[in-house]
Amino acid sequence: MIRKIIKRRRRTALRTLIVSFAVATALCAAFAFGFRYYRIRIMENRCLEALDYTESSVRSLLAPERNPQYKFSPVDLRCILTRYAQFRIRLPLFDEKNSEPSLTNDEDGCHAFAFAWDKDGNPVVLSRCTLQAYFKFGDDASEGGNFICEESDTIPGLKRLFDDYRELMGRTPGKDSVYYTELTMESAYINREESTFVPGRGTMYLKDMDAVTNDPFEAATADTVPFDITVTDESYEYVEFDPNGYPRVYILFNFFGEDPELTEKVYREDIPEDGQYYLTGGSRVSTEGGIIRARRVFYFYFDQEQYCVCLYNIVDCNTAEVVKYDRKIVIPICLAVYLLTALICWRRIVMDKAKYAMEDYQRDLTNHLAHDIKTPLMAIGGYAENIKEVDLTKEETDRYLDAILANVGFTDSIINRTLYLNTMEERGIGKAEMIAVDPIAAESLKKYEPMLEQKGITYCVEGSATIKADRITLESIVENLISNAVKYTPESGVIRVDMDDRRLAVTNTVKGKVDVGSLTTPFVRGEEARSNPDGTGLGLSIAEHAAALNGFSLKLSSTEEEFRAELKFR
Repeated sequence: MIRKIIKRRRRTALRTLIVSFAVATALCAAFAFGFRYYRIRIMENRCLEALDYTESSVRSLLAPERNPQYKFSPVDLRCILTRYAQFRIRLPLFDEKNSEPSLTNDEDGCHAFAFAWDKDGNPVVLSRCTLQAYFKFGDDASEGGNFICEESDTIPGLKRLFDDYRELMGRTPGKDSVYYTELTMESAYINREESTFVPGRGTMYLKDMDAVTNDPFEAATADTVPFDITVTDESYEYVEFDPNGYPRVYILFNFFGEDPELTEKVYREDIPEDGQYYLTGGSRVSTEGGIIRARRVFYFYFDQEQYCVCLYNIVDCNTAEVVKYDRKIVIPICLAVYLLTALICWRRIVMDKAKYAMEDYQRDLTNHLAHDIKTPLMAIGGYAENIKEVDLTKEETDRYLDAILANVGFTDSIINRTLYLNTMEERGIGKAEMIAVDPIAAESLKKYEPMLEQKGITYCVEGSATIKADRITLESIVENLISNAVKYTPESGVIRVDMDDRRLAVTNTVKGKVDVGSLTTPFVRGEEARSNPDGTGLGLSIAEHAAALNGFSLKLSSTEEEFRAELKFR
């Protein structure tokens, strides 16, 4: 079976960045979606908890055993349902005792409604915005109760009061605090038979709940609006209130409920017709487009009559407060993911660069080795064929055999130096010691004296140096630098070795400027003829690797007349 060899494609830095950040973006998007899903589920549960609490409060307040002497009226049902159909839902991941962030039913898009039907399915309560008060006319509990004031165009100044209320709540300074209205009355017009009233003189305040000091009702006043309304209807009794208490006082006086038009719209579109006949008891919650709609339906007996109550909350999760909260959680985590991705990319790019450089190095090393070994092998083969096929004299045969041995020695030198270069980093260096460099340089030059005399090269060693290094690798560096100088110095040239405790420099004469950019690459020589058997092209590579192992650096430079190899110790 023939296997097709597929060349593995290398990862580029750009490809690594694109793939990594695409994955990071997908993870961030998944986290953002998952966090939003989690937040909505938590807020749905808290909406249901708010509805359960409202139901519990309503049942408790309307229980006959709570105040046996008080006879509840339909106005009480309307007031209590409207008054307690409110919520303040805290966003997830924050402790319930924390004052922020949260959503209340006075936020844009967040609403709380209450509806009730009698046993015949007739609506008796729609939580339209009304002004409510609890008046107490004496010590007896029966001499008082809930009174309601509805918006009307027939009473001068009453509609203006409702408009002022809406305008006042519309100019709250911001969403960081919870604002509410507080009203005081000096007088009122009261209709006891119908449990209705109209405020007379008084003042409306806008207050900041979070500016509370010791008493939550002593919040800082943000704005005030005075009012003065006159009622001429004789069915209303004019009452001035004694600020010191009985017999004529009001205990509660404020606005409760939702916008009338919005209440009617929700009642027509979201609540089934005919009330209880289409409603089943229990809770239901759904979310669409970031809008949570939670409903709680329950039945109870009030004044010996059965009523069906529907508490309906709408929570808009697209408000600025929620968006700000989501960004506060999601953006830092996404930034952390992108930062981590950048670090991983940087590490992968560096590792890939090193890996590919090693692969290129090994491939080039193999190619150069094969190329350089090919030349002496061809020479060996040619000499061997001549010895076998041609009648040679003893002198010619000896000369061919000497040439074969020389090429074998050269090939062995290439192989040994290649193996030494490949295993140098694995072996590392031995124990560092204080070493005198000048004797090593002098000894290396002495080994090349016959070649130096033959080529007429003059040489000298100047200066002295004592450094801390590994002796074996230091000798290898000096040997390779001097060997390189001897091989590539032309006849009648000069080699100069000078040193001090900071550097060792080997300078030799050349016939022209040498490109030093790739000289430390294995098998690269300073001459054009790569087949030149004078050198293996490995000396400077070995010297550079050995220098790096000792913490030294090798710098090469060349002019038209001189080539210089400088080994810096510090």
